Amino acid sequence: MENGIYRQLQQYLHQLPCGFPEGPKGTDIALLKTMYTPEEAALCLRLTPEGQTAEAIALSHGGNVDTIRPMLDAMATRGLLFRIRIQETPHYVLMPYVVGTFEFQLNRLSPEYNKAHNRYMMDAMGMEVFGGKTSQFRILPVEAALEDTQTIMPHEKIRRYIEEARLIAVSDCLCRKKAQAEGRGCDHTLKACLSLNEFAEFYLEAGMPTEIISKEAALKLMEDCEKEGLVAHTQNAKDEVCYICNCCVCSCGIFSTVARFNLHSQIVRASWQCRIDPEACTACAACMERCIFNALSPGENGKMEVSRGKCMGCGLCKSACPSEAISLVQREKRFQPDVPADPQEMYDRMQAEKNRPLRMLSMKSLKARVSGQK
Repeated sequence: MENGIYRQLQQYLHQLPCGFPEGPKGTDIALLKTMYTPEEAALCLRLTPEGQTAEAIALSHGGNVDTIRPMLDAMATRGLLFRIRIQETPHYVLMPYVVGTFEFQLNRLSPEYNKAHNRYMMDAMGMEVFGGKTSQFRILPVEAALEDTQTIMPHEKIRRYIEEARLIAVSDCLCRKKAQAEGRGCDHTLKACLSLNEFAEFYLEAGMPTEIISKEAALKLMEDCEKEGLVAHTQNAKDEVCYICNCCVCSCGIFSTVARFNLHSQIVRASWQCRIDPEACTACAACMERCIFNALSPGENGKMEVSRGKCMGCGLCKSACPSEAISLVQREKRFQPDVPADPQEMYDRMQAEKNRPLRMLSMKSLKARVSGQK
């Protein structure tokens, strides 16, 4: 009987654009059991991606708000739902697993959970994340590598997102922390993920390893991460992004999968690609060592060559080239990424492509919907 409530939760989460497919070996149920008690799973079935107050949840399902509210707050602290304050009132939001409750497990990386997550990703969730037409993830190029061009688009400027943010927090990288817990961690900077605005507020309220930083400190962090050879990525949207991560292939679940299984087309490239001047190239291979996507290799003449299919346009190779043989050039028009205007358009595209019944709302859409009800 206990498995029944978890099966209901799996089926409910799979109605979201981001999905939560059934695991062929029961790995989906095993994962959910490490996260939710049966009572929490039942309460999660009452949530919607549109967000509700504790009073509304209790009223619609005949529960006691004095019992339900503490449960909701406890679930928010454990990253099992998203809590957002709109007009000072907490609203509780059903979240997908990726990007969502998985990223909120910073304080709960137990061996049991990590093992269950890894098995489920291999059995079912990996295809959900990487098998869709519209990706949730987008590469952000190194701005310094593009400083000599006038054609860089606003949505490609990391500085813009930071300068426009109302609130910025830096958190431990979930992937590196998880890898360390599994005994396979790398030495890259741990505190390297930026959460913006409502995401920053949620991370702080949930007691995750997070601290508020200034815009100047955030820009310095991005500069240091670039020097360290980390690649920045964010939501696949031009505006209203909620996070900026600085990733490696050593620990990052997304980037390591892309590099290992040649899934370069499943994450949105920057609008740029690497070009190597063979006359200037000294075959030092500094760019090859710097590229985490295996896009560079020696050609027949020993000079470095680039694989267009693997180049993600991040720009790390250019900053590593001592002979200035590398430039970033715009991709041909037919290869330019079609980036959604905002997270709402991204979610709506995913929903239409997968024919899922539940509509995810961006932070802006969520606040607008709730404000319209007041």
